[in-house]
Amino acid sequence: LKPFRLKVSKQTPSHCPFLSLSPSAVMFRLPVLHLTRAVRVPRTAALAAAQAPRCFAASPLEATAKLYDDLVAKSVKEYQANQKDVSADLDAELASNKMVLFMEGTPDAPKSEASMNTVKMLTQVQAVPFVSVDVLSHPSILGYTVTKSQRNRGPHLYVNGSFYADHDGLLAKFNTGELAKSIGTEGTKSSGVFGGELPIATY
Repeated sequence: LKPFRLKVSKQTPSHCPFLSLSPSAVMFRLPVLHLTRAVRVPRTAALAAAQAPRCFAASPLEATAKLYDDLVAKSVKEYQANQKDVSADLDAELASNKMVLFMEGTPDAPKSEASMNTVKMLTQVQAVPFVSVDVLSHPSILGYTVTKSQRNRGPHLYVNGSFYADHDGLLAKFNTGELAKSIGTEGTKSSGVFGGELPIATY
């Protein structure tokens, strides 16, 4: 920026302080204002894609079912890759416990509606005690129970080491009363005024 030279004569008013103290010429810089005009920037491909309308699945249930089927297929492959070790551990659990439930999550924190319904049914008929195994803790566990039960949809209940029923099977047995007769326990239910009702849970 080139300096702007201002010529000062003797007739310069004395009330201008920075001029009155100057010699015959005063050098100073004028501020420069950079004014720019707004320029319309063309949309890039990424910007256009981000502003494009979102596409949703035509059938969310089918899309979810496909995701689950993909998860099952990957879990079966994972189980087959570690079949010896996984089978040894889980077969031992089935052999040492009367009832084993393979479910999503845990009984106190189920991670699917089917698992929650299964826990409710087993609680209602007082099918105790049973051991729960979280199939979401490792893909090989889901692959194990899917392979052993030949049922893709969980949860899977095993009684005395053998596959007993999945969610739909348990629901059918529960509605007919067979579930309570086969694996239910009447002895743990309340008696007296609250006869037949479930006891209050203690933790």
